[in-house]
Amino acid sequence: MRNKKLFTAMVVGAMALGLAGCANESGKGQGGSQVQAPSPENDKGAVAGQEDRNLEEELKNYRQEREDMIQEANGLVEGGSPKEDNYSFDMSGSFYTSRFDTRETTQAYAAARVYVTDTLGIKPSTKMVTYMCIDPRVLAIYDDEDKGAAAGYDSSNIFVCEYCNGDGVWQYLILVRDGKGSPWSVIHNGSSYKE
Repeated sequence: MRNKKLFTAMVVGAMALGLAGCANESGKGQGGSQVQAPSPENDKGAVAGQEDRNLEEELKNYRQEREDMIQEANGLVEGGSPKEDNYSFDMSGSFYTSRFDTRETTQAYAAARVYVTDTLGIKPSTKMVTYMCIDPRVLAIYDDEDKGAAAGYDSSNIFVCEYCNGDGVWQYLILVRDGKGSPWSVIHNGSSYKE
């Protein structure tokens, strides 16, 4: 029992020394250490940062599972979608694809594919060039009054998809059209629709 208490005291002491060393190290060049008291703003930023990191990890896992499901046979590419219950992020925004018929989505993906391969000159290392957008932060464009890059367009004339650029970073394409039956065109390429 005494050894356990001694061990615990040593661990606590080592942690205190480590924290003091970090504080001194970060204070070098500033005339001494400065300790910032926690504030609600800092806490919110830390929580939001952790949520973003968790979301990014889940998006990465989802995309890898989606990629693993894609099979090519006889020149045809077949894929599927991972089971949504295995992921905690909100994919309800992806229902937007049900607003468009098969011809509309085919045309939107074709325009996006041409933009990535011809306009940008990117040959993604993924099995397909473009994919359905799954990032809830980008899918928010459909319900957001501020459409950002697609300002002035109704949700029924906005199409969002994603692709993996040459650096392995997932980017989002915002396509718009003048109305049903009109051609789709890419108006934005980036990591957010509000850039």
